[in-house]
Amino acid sequence: MPHSTPPQSEESSSRLRTRVDPPEFDPNSIWTAMTQTPGIGVCVTDQEGRLLYVNDCAMMLFSAAPNIEYAGKSIHDFHSPQYVQERLAMIGRVLKEGKPLAIRHIYHGKQVHSTVWPIRDSKPPFGRVLVISRTTSGLHLATSDDSIESIETAFIDFGPLDILTQREIEVAVLLGHGMNVPKVAQLLHRSPKTIERHKSAITKKLGLRGQAELVMTISEMGLDLDDAKLKRLPREK
Repeated sequence: MPHSTPPQSEESSSRLRTRVDPPEFDPNSIWTAMTQTPGIGVCVTDQEGRLLYVNDCAMMLFSAAPNIEYAGKSIHDFHSPQYVQERLAMIGRVLKEGKPLAIRHIYHGKQVHSTVWPIRDSKPPFGRVLVISRTTSGLHLATSDDSIESIETAFIDFGPLDILTQREIEVAVLLGHGMNVPKVAQLLHRSPKTIERHKSAITKKLGLRGQAELVMTISEMGLDLDDAKLKRLPREK
């Protein structure tokens, strides 16, 4: 009697149809494609914060002076002690746990999403991580793999919005989300006249022509109300 194959479930059949086995790749071509893709910042650093590789996009995202040569330097040379301490703790965690970590930053007034990957070296030097970053709009940190833990940084660099007070940033965020003045006044427990004064000060300080430009600015930065309460990084000299 011929052997009959048991029928496959719909779920297993779907997995077979969608599974794609990875083909053979030249690692150098993958690295070139990743580091030269527009808008993708790539950095390799060690557990001490020494910069082992930084592409042009990463320098643009995280340095106030993107044309500076990074060779022989570390993140200590470009960032404040608070920023460095937080980043080294994140790198240490990734290396200790051996798992990637997704991070949301607001830096130089841009929302940046980074994924920090442990590099599993078979020979020295050990203790390196690969950081892949991109700028995004919107309010939610999302990854294509929900198994990667996502965290928010404790510090923020508002960039051009740094000239605003905390209250003005709160008002700017709510107006930037499309709320009208009465609604903002209700949420912040202030009078509409007070919110109008804040709105006027915000547009004047930022050189904006109205709420439409404010909406665009806040959307691009991806700010939400809680961001206004984060500790500000000191301005870089």
